[in-house]
Amino acid sequence: MFDFDKEITRKGTNCSKWDHQGGNFIPMWVADMDFPLAPPIMDAIQKRLGHPVFGYGGYPEEAAEAVIQHYQEVYGAAVSRDWIVWVPSVMPGANLACRAGGGDMIYNTPMYTHIRRLPKEAGVNVVEVPMREDSLHYTLDFAAMEQAITPDVKVFVNCNPHNPVGRVMTRSELEEIDDFADRHSLLVVSDEIHCELILEGHHIPYFALNEHAEQTSITLSSAGKIGNIPGLPLAFAIIPNKELRKSFQEEACGLFSHPNELAIAAISAAYDGSCKEWKAQLIAYLRQNRNYLEERIRKIPGLHAVHNEATYLCWIDARESGIHDPYTFFRDKAGVRLNDGRDYGKEGFVRLNFGCPRKQLTEALDRMEEAVRKNRYVEMI
Repeated sequence: MFDFDKEITRKGTNCSKWDHQGGNFIPMWVADMDFPLAPPIMDAIQKRLGHPVFGYGGYPEEAAEAVIQHYQEVYGAAVSRDWIVWVPSVMPGANLACRAGGGDMIYNTPMYTHIRRLPKEAGVNVVEVPMREDSLHYTLDFAAMEQAITPDVKVFVNCNPHNPVGRVMTRSELEEIDDFADRHSLLVVSDEIHCELILEGHHIPYFALNEHAEQTSITLSSAGKIGNIPGLPLAFAIIPNKELRKSFQEEACGLFSHPNELAIAAISAAYDGSCKEWKAQLIAYLRQNRNYLEERIRKIPGLHAVHNEATYLCWIDARESGIHDPYTFFRDKAGVRLNDGRDYGKEGFVRLNFGCPRKQLTEALDRMEEAVRKNRYVEMI
């Protein structure tokens, strides 16, 4: 058994989540987990540290083979070696993919903040289309997308599992995306970095959907989330289409240096099967945290939690609380740092990271509940 209740002091480690948040808050924002690494990943890093030289390196075949084996065993998806293109992390890969698409982009809101920065980074225009919200269940609004799209749009950016709403898209939903992309001759860029953090349902890699999706997409992922190693950034793009892969590599030409040796050791261990039991216990713990979080949120007046099918990031609706700016309110009145829904394209919401020991989650929720109840009391007198 692995101890996910163990609290680890992260202050003083140059941690953005704890050391660079602008105050002494309980940090429930940045999307990394407050758990120790899986032992096989730590062992692989320590083994590499045992050699005293860190010279120029390359991408060893064992890392690619681990990824290929993982996709076959977990998703039943065949990946050819030449489909894999290494990138420093998922978002630089998404940037290159959007550039390779050769036109404007479209995506749905709320949407992960860095995806919303991609238009500026890639130097293109964007069409943002709100998702359909039905009792806090989010789906893509294809009718609105048809109305909003322009002839200049060449790229559809998707996030599955979705950050921040925690959806795992079904096969029929992905097929609708494929049909939409086919009608408008779009490249689909699929951010799947949370694909192993499935609490309900089953993840389908976009490229494995069908032959058309395979040939008109770039799928991006890494072990950064499931392995909790975003500080050792290394990711990959799966690009089956040869010409598309060539365009992607041309966009990347000269931008990236040699890979990080410790990141290679970490990602190889994350995908070679040695972390299977740790991952299973992690998912079980996150599922328990999600259930506890939803139970607690139901007791806080005016707050509603979107049900997570995946990820450790909960999208919380504060619109009925009477709190004008929930991000600032919980930071200043509760001492809890969350993510501001406005950064994702949606007012009245906050995002909470429940990838932490239960004690930390409990303290954060206690503070949030007390702050809301005090605020309601003050308004009544």
